[in-house]
Amino acid sequence: MKNIISVPLLSVLVSFSSLSAFAKTFQESITFSKGTDQKTQTGSFKGYDDIQYKIYAKKGQVLKFKINSNKNLANINFFSPNSKPGRDEAIFIGSTGGQVGELILPLSGEYTIQVYQMRNSARQNQKVNFQLNIQIQNELKHAAR
Repeated sequence: MKNIISVPLLSVLVSFSSLSAFAKTFQESITFSKGTDQKTQTGSFKGYDDIQYKIYAKKGQVLKFKINSNKNLANINFFSPNSKPGRDEAIFIGSTGGQVGELILPLSGEYTIQVYQMRNSARQNQKVNFQLNIQIQNELKHAAR
């Protein structure tokens, strides 16, 4: 009798377990063509999957970004060198900071840009198509007065 009860209980536990355990992370490097300081990346992912772009930049440079997606589902986080999504805190969190902005980079090294969707749409396994525009400038350019 114990085995009969254990099987349904195990089934229930497995069905309620997080789908994020099956999430895939795709990694790509961003490099600029010679003579340019900007690039547009396009892509798509589904559910709990995410895409992590690696980009090298120097301390004090300004990273400008804009992300567009279907139904505004795509969010973006930025991680400083030696920081990892899921382990460390982001230096910019797109779900609270927005989909357009700029960061003055605190360190030289390889930054991680994570593109993902929030849990409520990931749970529905929604597909996200996005376009990410990235620009790195050597200094912050202030608006003319």
